[in-house]
Amino acid sequence: MKRMIFILVILLNGIISNSQTNHFPKGAYMSFDEIINKTPSKQLDLQIVKRTMGDIKMNGGNDYKFESKDKSVPKKTIKREIWAYSLGDTLYINCIQFYMQTWYAPLISDGKYFVLKAGLSNCVEEQKKQIELGYSFGAIGGALQGAKLATLRFLYVIDKNTKQAITVTTEKMQELLKGRNDLLTQFNNESKKDDEQVFIKYLKLLNGN
Repeated sequence: MKRMIFILVILLNGIISNSQTNHFPKGAYMSFDEIINKTPSKQLDLQIVKRTMGDIKMNGGNDYKFESKDKSVPKKTIKREIWAYSLGDTLYINCIQFYMQTWYAPLISDGKYFVLKAGLSNCVEEQKKQIELGYSFGAIGGALQGAKLATLRFLYVIDKNTKQAITVTTEKMQELLKGRNDLLTQFNNESKKDDEQVFIKYLKLLNGN
């Protein structure tokens, strides 16, 4: 019985810790520091919109956008000035602030790094690497077409010290885990080290959630 209670306490503490780690109060975050400190400075009444594939292929950008219900918040502010917006349960990062195309992507994990999936990098060198990565995973196939490129999604970590968005690859994953030999050993023993879900699993472990 005592053992059962002990296990339940550990699980409960883990759940509480995880929810606290990922909880971002509802509101608009107008700077990177506000995201780090989880202190949104504006309470804007925005509604989330899941973008259609047609819209993405035509105009590029990420999977979600926000709109002002009463049109009181200019589109320019939503698209370019806000750094992130929380609905109270999920934080959506404004990818344009990190040179990952326009519009928003949901945060997957928070801890040492922010983890999210987003579109092609706007940085030329990083984009070249990503296109090669797209080829290796069979994501493009044939001629490079703008519509196809617009639909590509990559897993990123955002370094909280440099604000740099880094594309996650097997080699990058090994580099990120260098300080955690236990996790690095486990990762290197994975049969599918280039699998996105494996990346996410270890990034969550690295982040402590």
